[in-house]
Formats: sequence, structure tokens, C-alpha cells
Amino acid sequence: MTTEADTGGLRIPPGAIRWGIIGFVAASLLGFATLLLISQDLSGSLAGFRQFNPVWALPCLVFASGDWFGGGLRIWILLRPLDIRLPYRRCVVISGTTAALAYLTPAGTGGGPAHLYGMMRSGVPLGRAVASNFASVLVNLTFLSLAGIGAWFFGAASGIEHIELPVASISAASLFEWSALAIGTITAAIVFFAVSPRLPRAVLIRLFGRGRRVRKILKQLQELHGSLIIYARKGKLALGLATLAGLLHFGGRFLLGWAVLRGFGVDVGFWNIVLLHVMLQFLLYLMPTPGGAGIAEVLVSAVMSPFLPSTLLVAYTAVWRLFLAYLTVVVGGSILLTWVRRDSRRLTANASLSVGPENDLPV
Repeated sequence: MTTEADTGGLRIPPGAIRWGIIGFVAASLLGFATLLLISQDLSGSLAGFRQFNPVWALPCLVFASGDWFGGGLRIWILLRPLDIRLPYRRCVVISGTTAALAYLTPAGTGGGPAHLYGMMRSGVPLGRAVASNFASVLVNLTFLSLAGIGAWFFGAASGIEHIELPVASISAASLFEWSALAIGTITAAIVFFAVSPRLPRAVLIRLFGRGRRVRKILKQLQELHGSLIIYARKGKLALGLATLAGLLHFGGRFLLGWAVLRGFGVDVGFWNIVLLHVMLQFLLYLMPTPGGAGIAEVLVSAVMSPFLPSTLLVAYTAVWRLFLAYLTVVVGGSILLTWVRRDSRRLTANASLSVGPENDLPV
């Protein structure tokens, strides 16, 4: 294993994190500005924040922490078949920083590099870090697919069929079904590519040639295939247990909306609210903006509008986003920036030593 903070040349530019934060904040502000334009009641919307009972901040924080502790448990489990024994608390921190950079990049694309970076600076070799990263992606998508398809199969969508969303006059049940189907399709496609990469490889080369971008995609397909082989040989139980860990990882996100609603003194059907927030997670997983910023603020307001007066929509959205994403971005992003700066200083110091006076020989 490599030593602490040895990332094998893998680096995350601090500028990328800073620009990610700028884009995330700008998109979020644009989303809230859109909400205020729709409501046309700035004073009433601001007054809505006073109705939140701070007692409910604790359960909201507990549910939000599932992103860290559930994700950490998933990482800890997936490392066992690879003969890696990282402390659970370290896995929790890696999960938090991974979530933070995923929120700061379009479609969560930064989550993978953050996962690899956290793994490698914790002493995990690159090959095993890559295997655990792809396994994490598969486990996440599998859990979401099972949650959506299971809820759909048992008729859960009928419970929200009467809810009409002010988004193209579509029912919440229809949006739930389509989003669950989309996640299921994506998961099935990724699993198919992982099991048999030859067909997509041949199709990609036939359609797009062997350019740099195609070669990068082909490399990722091969790594995905290799990761699946590793876990198929000695990690089947780990994959199953890591999928179950999604109950903690994603379950907190599903329950968070209900806790925030109760914080505003609104008591409506528990399962209806949970189902709507399951649907929201499906949709946010597919959004192209960093962490769904901008879109999420408008989307959750539309989904929750049947349950809240217009004066509470902005306040509800802000509190929900605070616990769901903003806290993770601030805390996880700060830890990640500290790591990056510390590693940059170490590399600079090593470079200075390598060209010191003792190596400055006359020509």
C-alpha cells in the first residue's frame, strides 16, 4: 500500500473546487430568484422562515448525515473483498468529500475523482480504488432502481395519483413512474456494459472511431468490467450488503422532506411525502447542473406546492436544500480543499528539496 497522502500523481485542482462552488451558488441563487418571481411575495416568503421550529433541526441533521455515515458504511463494506482495511471513520470522511464534489460538478461527475483521491491519499492503490469506485456507482444505481421499481410494483404510485404538479400539468404518479423507469434503464445499461463490454466497444468504435474521447470511454468500460469481475469472484456478499447500506445512505434523503415539513408545522401523509422525495432523488440524479442546483430549488417547490401555502415554499425549499446539500458542500468541500492544499505544499516542498544546493552541481 502507498503511504498517507501519496496520490500517485492524481490531483484535484483547487480552482476546480472554487469554480464548482461559484457555479453551484450561482445556480442556486438563480433558482431562488425564479421562485421569488413566481411567488411575487418577498416579505411573505422571508417571514415563512420564522415558522420553522428549530427543534426539528436535529432530526433533519440526523437524516442528512446518512449521506456521510451511510456512504461511509458502503465504502467500508466494498473495501473488504479488496483486502483493504480502512477505519470506518476514514470511510465516512471520504464519503462526505465525495458527495461534496459530486454536488459541485455537473451530473455528479466529480464524485468519482474525489473518491479516488480520498482513497489514494489513505493508502489504497489506484487499481483497487478504481474497483471500489465503480462498485459504489453500481450499488447506488441498483439501490435506487430497486427502491423505485419496488415502490412502483407494490402500487405506491397510486397514493400520489391525485397530486397534480404545476409542471406541464403532469401527475406526481406519472412523473414518479417515468423517473423510476429512467433510473432502472440506466442501471440495466451500465450492468450490461459491465458484464459484456465487447458489444458497446464495437459500437463506439464503429460510430465514432478511435479518438481520444472514445479511448477514454473504452478504458472506463474495461475498468468497470474488471471491477465487476473482482467482486463477482469474492465480493458478492459485499455487493449485497453495500446495496442494503443504501437504506442509510439514501433513506435519510427520502425522510428529510417529511422532517422539514413537520418543522414548519405541516402534518400530511407520511408515505406520500416520502414517495415524492424518492422521486425527487431520481430526478436530481439525472440533472445536468451541479447537484441539481437551480433546477432542484424550482422542482421541489413545484412538488411540495400541494401541501404548503405559497408563503412557505421558499422557506421550505431553502431549509430542505440546506440539510440535503449545502451543509455537505461546506463541510466536505472544506475538508477536500484542506487536503488539496496540504498535498500541494508537500509536493512543492519535495520539489524544492530535489533541486537543493546539494544537487546543484557545476556543469
